[in-house]
Amino acid sequence: MRSPNIAGKTYSLMIWTPIKPGEEGALRAYLDGLDNGAGSPLAKLPRTHMARWIVVPDMPVAPGTDLRDPLGTQFLLFTSNLDGDVDSYLHELVALMAVEAAEVWGHCVGCPQPAEGVALKAYLHRNQVDSGVAFAAYPNASVKQIKTALDKRARLIDFAVRAQEMKPAERRKEFLEQFGAA
Repeated sequence: MRSPNIAGKTYSLMIWTPIKPGEEGALRAYLDGLDNGAGSPLAKLPRTHMARWIVVPDMPVAPGTDLRDPLGTQFLLFTSNLDGDVDSYLHELVALMAVEAAEVWGHCVGCPQPAEGVALKAYLHRNQVDSGVAFAAYPNASVKQIKTALDKRARLIDFAVRAQEMKPAERRKEFLEQFGAA
């Protein structure tokens, strides 16, 4: 049976961990203080298409209904779309983001102390839940292939702008130097 966590070559990881009562504010403050751009700790994981942490205070209720299903505690949801298998990805996560991973999941119920290495990886595995349905913008392209394509696109746009002022022979020569004959 096909895994509900796979879309093409992309794996959809979801980890659901209860936050220790009273530590929700500290966890939120830490997550809010993280860089969301190129300096994000998640950028240390080169196989990550996209990833995020979300603090879930309670189950959402559809407007106009009285269906309440309280969680009893707040939860941390971590989702990531990644290249390859989850086991090696979690190994990289606890190794390459050791400080940040310990700080984040250290606020969660049942997290090993110290929150690091093999013990943290096992904890994350235990708290993984199936995504149910996996979606990927480019399911058959790796992060590296996507970054290469985006770089080439940016260089092509730059070339197109600069080429407006070039003579045809110069344009052809520079195009072949930058992008090759194929």
